[in-house]
Amino acid sequence: MLELRDVSKQYGEHGGEVLTSVSVKIEEGEFFGIVGPSGCGKSTLLNLIAGFETPTHGTVYMDGKPVAGPGNDRIMMFQDSALFPWLNVIENVKFGLSIAGFSREEQEERAHKYLKLVKLDRFCDYRIHELSGGMKQRAALARALAMDCRVLLMDEPFSALDKQTTNVLREELEAICSVAKRTMILVTHSVEEAVFLSDRVAVIGAGDTGLKKIYPITLPRPRHIESEEFLRLRKEILNEVRIEVERCEKEEFDE
Repeated sequence: MLELRDVSKQYGEHGGEVLTSVSVKIEEGEFFGIVGPSGCGKSTLLNLIAGFETPTHGTVYMDGKPVAGPGNDRIMMFQDSALFPWLNVIENVKFGLSIAGFSREEQEERAHKYLKLVKLDRFCDYRIHELSGGMKQRAALARALAMDCRVLLMDEPFSALDKQTTNVLREELEAICSVAKRTMILVTHSVEEAVFLSDRVAVIGAGDTGLKKIYPITLPRPRHIESEEFLRLRKEILNEVRIEVERCEKEEFDE
């Protein structure tokens, strides 16, 4: 359903490429994880898929048609919740539905459906400042899912949360995925998180490396981070990322 063909991105006329020659197909309903060193272009890749930016070279395709801009079929979930503080929880979830032209009845139905899915329905009248960090991210997830998007793009959604909250939300997201059945693309600095959630994990290399390697994750669900196979995969991918981090640091030092 989603394909990137030889996609590169360069900022500025004389700037170096942030992302180089990435080609990959992502299937409908797949959970696709992306890891790599800081500055390798992971978030840029999400922005290109979302249609927020256009490739310098190559094309992003959705169902065989070039992505020409943002659309309701692709929704982004950011590092911070990006909720509107002047609206309460359910009003935040209904906001995009209202803009998209859904009736009031359908807005209400969808909002409660997905707030229940993320275990926030009893907090629907809370103001945003009354929520914890984890609850804000749940509300943001409910808002994205309520739009009935086909592809949910997540840019390090748990990076600002404490470890305990992150672990809980990972498990909840895994359960939500089995119900919501959307295509999910996750950018994360946590290899553990990528292995825990993903069907495949892509390693983006430093500099002009582009897409270095894709690891299939065939572990049964629910997954256990203490299992021998989980730890083996985590170590293997971590080593691949570490090589790219060291290469990136060497290039910067040599310059």
